[in-house]
Amino acid sequence: MACPSRRAWSDGLPPELLAIIVLQLNCLADRACFSAVCRAWRDAAPYADAPQRGVPWLLLPARDAPSFFSLHSGATRRMRLPDGVRGTRFCGVHDGGWAAVAADTWRGFAVVNLFTGVRLPLPEKLRVEVPPGGNHDQFALAAGFTRHHMLIRTVVFSCPPTSPYCIAAAHVSSASNIAFCQPASLSTSWTAYRRDMDIIQDLIFHRGALLQGFHVLTNKEEVLVYAPTAPHRPGAPLKLACTRYSLRPRDDYQPDDALPPTFIATRYLAESRGKLLMVLRHYTGNPVVRRRTRMFRIFELTFGEPAEPRRAATPCWWVEIPELTGRALFLGRSCSRSVDVAQFPMLQEDTIYFLDDANLDLSMVLNNGSTYCNVDMGMYRKGEKIRPGARQFPREFTADCSPPIWLVP
Repeated sequence: MACPSRRAWSDGLPPELLAIIVLQLNCLADRACFSAVCRAWRDAAPYADAPQRGVPWLLLPARDAPSFFSLHSGATRRMRLPDGVRGTRFCGVHDGGWAAVAADTWRGFAVVNLFTGVRLPLPEKLRVEVPPGGNHDQFALAAGFTRHHMLIRTVVFSCPPTSPYCIAAAHVSSASNIAFCQPASLSTSWTAYRRDMDIIQDLIFHRGALLQGFHVLTNKEEVLVYAPTAPHRPGAPLKLACTRYSLRPRDDYQPDDALPPTFIATRYLAESRGKLLMVLRHYTGNPVVRRRTRMFRIFELTFGEPAEPRRAATPCWWVEIPELTGRALFLGRSCSRSVDVAQFPMLQEDTIYFLDDANLDLSMVLNNGSTYCNVDMGMYRKGEKIRPGARQFPREFTADCSPPIWLVP
């Protein structure tokens, strides 16, 4: 006599208990694993509130086995990437799983949704206007423009890349160091708007009290804002203007060339609670030291007069804030994110999660296939570096195609 088939234990859990379990899973990946157990669990998942998406994943690129680290669960999971993405260099992100990638040093640029596979190509050449009386070279185009090869360092998007209103800004190495395009219009080239080469340290899109647009931070701690000269219309030629904030230097500011070689400074921009933050990172220049970061300082852009829209002449300055009250900061070039910790019990306030991106070694980017050894990454809280546990944050990571980057699902 055949034995009766045994009922799977997972089918016997009451729906009320399943709902309680799924509500404890705040990571999208954990929800996906939960739904894959059996039909009953899959049916229970949609009835739970959507998980909070404010905490980014740490994307860990690799040619053979790309993965990501989730602070929700403290676990590292394999990640299946769309065709043509594995083995590329990641150079930008946008909320909803979007990532900008470079398949090669000078070409193969695209923005891809890592969850849906939607892909938009990005231009591979930079178009620079020739000033009046300038000499046209062999790359000259009609109407006084030249085209140049370019290396993309980072890319930022004003809104989802598939939107007809989206504008992309890129920090590049070429005839100019900043360029813009419209991804949804399938632009054939990036457009440069400045020829003077301020040293760019970070770039984000920020809707500020005075100006809305791409905020660029220089090594002199000045902020330039690039914004359309008029309400942008899909399909219309891209026209932007550059405005410089009237920033007073902070009292203890020192130019980079005045700092000792063992005390190097680099800077990041981040948006937090509607305000613009500058994060100052000090690290040693001693190449023998593996974990070179020494300290962080955080400053908030503060205005001296009531902020009037479009009035960048209002005096402002960087004011140091002693701590990130109620917040944690995920720090990265053009991908920093501030998160209120009250919604996420696994986070502690005044914590900075930082990556090994204090400087970009262009020789590694030029040598496609280099190994990126990321050892200066970790956690910083209340003036001290924290040694994270295995399930708190990776302390180092070696990749064969791209440094890690924050990804917002």
